[in-house]
Order: sequence, then C-alpha cells, then structure tokens
Amino acid sequence: MAKARGKTHSKHAAKAADEDKALKKSGKDAPGGKDGDKRSKAASVTTKPAKAKAVKAKSVKAAKGGKGSKAGKGKRHKGAERLVERVAAQIIAAEFDRVLEENRFETGKAETDQPEQAAETVEAVAAEIGKAAAAQVATSEAAEPDSAEPDSAEPDSAESSGEGSEAEAAPAHGKHGKHAARRPLRELLRVPAGPVDLADYDPSGTPGVESRAHAEAQMPQLVARLDELQERLFAAARGGDSKRRVLLVLQGMDTSGKGGTIRHVVGQLDPNGVRLKAFKAPTEEERAHDFLWRIRAALPGPGEVGIFDRSHYEDVLASRVRKLALPMIIGKRYILINKFEQGLAADGCVVVKCFLHIGPDEQRDRLLARLDDPAKHWKYNPGDVDDRKLWPEYQDAYRIALEKTSTEAAPWHVVPANRKWYRNYAITRLLVEALEGIDPQYPAGDFDAAVERERVLAS
Repeated sequence: MAKARGKTHSKHAAKAADEDKALKKSGKDAPGGKDGDKRSKAASVTTKPAKAKAVKAKSVKAAKGGKGSKAGKGKRHKGAERLVERVAAQIIAAEFDRVLEENRFETGKAETDQPEQAAETVEAVAAEIGKAAAAQVATSEAAEPDSAEPDSAEPDSAESSGEGSEAEAAPAHGKHGKHAARRPLRELLRVPAGPVDLADYDPSGTPGVESRAHAEAQMPQLVARLDELQERLFAAARGGDSKRRVLLVLQGMDTSGKGGTIRHVVGQLDPNGVRLKAFKAPTEEERAHDFLWRIRAALPGPGEVGIFDRSHYEDVLASRVRKLALPMIIGKRYILINKFEQGLAADGCVVVKCFLHIGPDEQRDRLLARLDDPAKHWKYNPGDVDDRKLWPEYQDAYRIALEKTSTEAAPWHVVPANRKWYRNYAITRLLVEALEGIDPQYPAGDFDAAVERERVLAS
C-alpha cells in the first residue's frame, strides 16, 4: 500500500508540475490550495533576489541623478540652459518679426537687407543670452546647498576654485571683480546684445577703477599715450596712404558732460588732427536733405580724430520723444544708421560711441549750480527743464537706440557720468584703446637720411 501511495503521490506531483508549466505559458497565477500555496512560496523565494537587484539599481540611479548629486546638478544645469535659450530665441524671433512689420513700407536696398540683418541680430542675441544663461545657472548651482552629499565629499574643482566665473564677474554696468582693472574698458562699458535696461547701469559707478586716486594717478600716462598714438595716426595718413581715423560720438542728457569731455579730454589732443562738430537743431538747408547728409559732411578725414557733440542719434532720440517724425520713419532710421556706421568701419573709421549716463538728481544739482553762479548763466537753457520733465520718455528712447544700434561694427558704451573725474578717465582710456587697436605706425621716409644729413650740414 505504501508503494501504491508513493506512485499516486508521484503522479499528482507530475500533474501539478505540468499545470505549473501551462500556467506560466499562459501568464496566469498559480492555483490556490495546498499545492498552490507551496508553489507560490517557492516562486516568492526565487523572486527575492530579483527584487533586491531592482532596489539596488534604483538606489544607484538615484545616487547618480538625484537632486543632491553632481550628475543631477549637471543635468539640471543643461536643462535650464536649453530652456532659457529656447525661450530667448522665441522672444527674439518675435521681436524680429515685429521690426520687419514695423518697417514693411520701406523700399530699395535698405528694405531688401532687413531680413538678413535682422537674422544676424537674432543669432548674435541668442548666443549672448545663451552665454548669460549658462553663467546664471552655474552661479545658482554653486550657491545651492547640497544636503544629499556628505560634508566630507570633495567639492567640484571648477566651483571651488572660482576659475571660469571670473571673466563674468565684471558686467558693463559697474559691478566689477578684482581683475576688472586689467580688462579693456571697452569690454567693461560695452552694451551687450539683447534687451537693455538703463536701471541696471549705475550713473555713479566706476567700472575698472579701484579709486579716484588710482584713476588720477594713471591719467598722465594715459594722456601721454593718447598724444603719441594720435601723432602716429596723423603721420600715417599725411606721410603715407593710411585711411584710418577715429570718430568719437558723445550722447547724453543735458548737463551729462559732453562739453566738459571735449575740454578735458579732446583738449589734450593736437588740434591739427582734430575735427570737432556740435550738432544743433537742423537748418533749413539740412532739412532739405536726408538726416545723414549733415553727418557725412562733418566726418573726420584720414588721420583725424573726429568728435561729435550730439550726432545723428538726435534723429531717433529727440525726434521720437518730441514726435517730430512718424514711428515708421524712426524705425527706418535705426536700420540706416547701422548701415551707415558699418560703411564707416569698412572704410577704416573706428567709431567710439559713448552714452554719458547721468542720474536725475545729479542733473538737478548741476542745473541749480548754473543758476546759482552768474558766471554760468550762459550755460543754462530753460528748454533743459522742459526736456527734464520728459525724463522717462528720453530714457526709453535711449534704451531703444542702444538696443537697436549697438553693433559689432560700432558698439555703444555706457559711461557713468555722475562723477566727472571718472567720465574724463573713461573717455580718455576708450580713445587710447581704440587707437591701440589701429596701431598706427610712423611712415618710412622716401629719401636717404645719411645723404640728407650731409646736405643739411652743407647748407
């Protein structure tokens, strides 16, 4: 009987095994009951190692890409960069379409060049915003507390050393790092591509300068260098065939120091190589021509340093605020100005455009000083108060002009002008840097110096 029971048990076991195989193929659960419970327990035992592996893999993945990990920071860093770039590109593209629509009535070459020029602007602005976004995300990541990593973890070398962020520590509006004085001032003061907010620029700032004493100590060397470079520029044109020249454009609100800059900075130059022009309201003859006609007539010649006290920008500043021209006409002028200045650069002229940025309180004090001193009454113009009442409108007009006409060929520079000593220092240094970029050389003589020496001695 025992043998029979053993056979019967074996048959049941084989049948159960066949049923399990069939159930596995069909994807159904094991049957209930005594035998089913045993098989379920066996199955749970076999799945425990797999579950352990899955939990371990999940924990490893979290360690690699979690919020507190370096890899996770890197992913969020790149993701934020891509998001900002996409949004910026969409905004710029919308602005591009708006500008084209605003100028849809233009004809001739200026109109045909609009899409190409606007596309180049969009690409440049998108790249600039992408760089700014990367710097901003990097700064936020470095400042974010890392609670997931132990205190003993080794810090990221790029973040801990501060290298790589130093170059971005000195934006144009005056917040400058310890190495800002070593950077060219044309970089510190240059208006970057993209939207402009003049509230970000401190009119009392001193970018690139440690102190007033430091700036004044540098001035004698800067003036001597400026004098040498101007003489070389003049000589290269008069004694050679150089067409290089410099045009300094000074724009700013009333009392911002355009005249003071000319006296203290341009006054250091040799007048033989200087061409100065102060632009007032256009005359009847000038109105009979296009707005750039009088500007072309006043341009510096080869070897000269030209200075514009106000300029062609009055036709997109005062004309905009005072509504002296239709918006469509003003929109066209931005494009024509860019074309005009690109042509100057291609012809060998370095255009140094400076917006002398003064604050409203400082302007009020300077106007009162003119009234309080009879010797300065000649400087006072009642119309300055009328323009002062339109301060927000003028600031907006300057903002738009800086955005639309700060190009690679002729960038704008915002020069803080509340401090006269800094204004003079900054303009002098910008001129020196512009001339050093040209690097003019004295021309070689077309004679034998030894022979001429003998002739002079024998005369």
